[in-house]
Amino acid sequence: MTPPGISTTSPSPSRRPTCSSPRPRSPQKPADVISALKANPGKISFASSGNGSSDHLSAELFWQQSGTKGVHVPYKGGAPAINDLLGGQVDFSFQNVNAVLPHIKAGKLRALAVTGTKRSPVLPDVPTLQEAGVKDAEVYSWQGMSAPKGLPADVKKKLSDAAIAAIREPALAKRLTDQGLEIVADTPEEFTAFQAKESARWKQLIDTRKITVE
Repeated sequence: MTPPGISTTSPSPSRRPTCSSPRPRSPQKPADVISALKANPGKISFASSGNGSSDHLSAELFWQQSGTKGVHVPYKGGAPAINDLLGGQVDFSFQNVNAVLPHIKAGKLRALAVTGTKRSPVLPDVPTLQEAGVKDAEVYSWQGMSAPKGLPADVKKKLSDAAIAAIREPALAKRLTDQGLEIVADTPEEFTAFQAKESARWKQLIDTRKITVE
């Protein structure tokens, strides 16, 4: 939802899918994870950067859509969650691709699946959850730009056009995509519609799963 006094007048510059990463020497495929969860309901741990975070919601959505249940282990930020994943203190985690890509490239973590609607260009051999048999579990962590409410239309357009041009600048776009981000650069109208859809979607999940930030 848009906070009072803020107008989401600028575009959504980029987004990135999350990926499911297991601790070292854990199951090799998404189907193995689902089988393990069904065999051990409420016993396999999933680390997140905190209650209500995108990686927490990714796990909840995955459990809902796969008919399974794990143990949510919230941390105070993504870095400590990833550190404990690397150390084997937790079993799995959904993390933004760019946050775990260096560890995947170094062979310290494996990506089992990505939550995007298509495979990530930086992880072309990793299937989407949809491909792995888990439907309607797409998740993106996205960024947007906002401006004061009541911004004149001509100023809004000028800012939007400048932001879109900047994010599409080849050198910057390459730096972002090399890290696993996807360039969106949509219009203010498209971004506003997207926000409304996302708010309704996540509200339904939060209400259904009784998720709180405490």
